[in-house]
Amino acid sequence: MKKIINSLFLTSLLVIGFSCADPALDPLQFEKISNGTILALRGAAQNKVYVQGKPIAEIFPRIATGTEKFSYETEILAVDPSTVASVDIYVIKKPSRERVLLKNIPASAFAKGAYPRPSALIELTIVEVFTKLGLSTTFPLNAATVNTLLTTYKFGVGIESDINLTDGSKVLASDIVAAGLFQSNQFYPSMVLTWAVTDYCTYIANWGVAYNATELSEISGAYGPYTAAFVADGVNTYTTDNFYDSGWPMTITFTPSTSVATQVVKIKAGSVTTGSGNVYTYGGTEGTYNQCLGGIALNVVVKRNGADYDVLVWKLVKK
Repeated sequence: MKKIINSLFLTSLLVIGFSCADPALDPLQFEKISNGTILALRGAAQNKVYVQGKPIAEIFPRIATGTEKFSYETEILAVDPSTVASVDIYVIKKPSRERVLLKNIPASAFAKGAYPRPSALIELTIVEVFTKLGLSTTFPLNAATVNTLLTTYKFGVGIESDINLTDGSKVLASDIVAAGLFQSNQFYPSMVLTWAVTDYCTYIANWGVAYNATELSEISGAYGPYTAAFVADGVNTYTTDNFYDSGWPMTITFTPSTSVATQVVKIKAGSVTTGSGNVYTYGGTEGTYNQCLGGIALNVVVKRNGADYDVLVWKLVKK
């Protein structure tokens, strides 16, 4: 790790040497990042973002309870971590883009543990954040607050951290103007983060209606729209008679969800024999549904006489 840190400092010196004549040629703004000091993301949060490509945490406005937290581990990367005095954490108010101070984390909160340099677990509660944003902190959230979150904050709630150094200078979140160049597993920054906002509606068994159906086939491209109507056929189970726009039956079963990740639809394997004697079988992996938007997406594999015939995503949107 020490070699990596020292390499970063050597790189900073080289970049500064080549860019001093023109600051625009310094995309990392090393002149502003004193001694290469940054806060790096660590732990489960880093794994979600860097490895899994998922948000650190999500706010589901329609079902928020007030217990939600935005938690992440962060490590001080610096030649001398003792030069860090504290960290100011801001939440970004929209649409003004005003940075509102959320809290100050003293250097004493950072300690050596699982990582080579001092680290800390940062926890931000939804009540703290909403208070600074001027949003309601009464849960369940009222319709106006839900609408604000799903529109004004639809790309998430921005969280930024500035580092205060003991010499009175600062390393600002805005100094990392090319954050992508830091985003290795060692240097993924925690100074600019996002608490995702995701629309989610609790499952309701209201899927027995007519849909506009489209197909996106790996073989033949796009097809549709056409009508496919589903009728109830058991507990959370529905059947249509027009899969593939061919009058074929298909039965699907919904999983009553507890989160976006569990909005799952399972397909019951089907089979038809055409007048020409060809036997078509079809089924597939789990699909997904969106209760808020009234949409379904099913991953389907079609075989003819036992051989692969088509692979498609069958999309259904309530009429």
